[in-house]
Amino acid sequence: MEAIESVKQTLKPQVEDLLSHLNATEQNAAAAFFTQILINLTAADGEEQLLEVFIELSTTAFLGITFDEYALALIDELLLNAEQIAHAFSVDPTNPQ
Repeated sequence: MEAIESVKQTLKPQVEDLLSHLNATEQNAAAAFFTQILINLTAADGEEQLLEVFIELSTTAFLGITFDEYALALIDELLLNAEQIAHAFSVDPTNPQ
């Protein structure tokens, strides 16, 4: 459970920073999507729920929403961190690579 909380503490500020920017620049459709991401991330209490958030994040490119350059940079950083975390969770300790 500590790992889940650690992940949430890492990603939550990133999503909040992104949301602040999206709201300030009136990118409303994007803000609505990432608000739902934040709600789901905050509610996650297990590895499965976190992975569901990561899967939802991975659909960002297919939303049909145009982001400004700053939002894209924040999203790229968030996706990179989520990908690294998801990979760490998916490593099978009985079969090290």
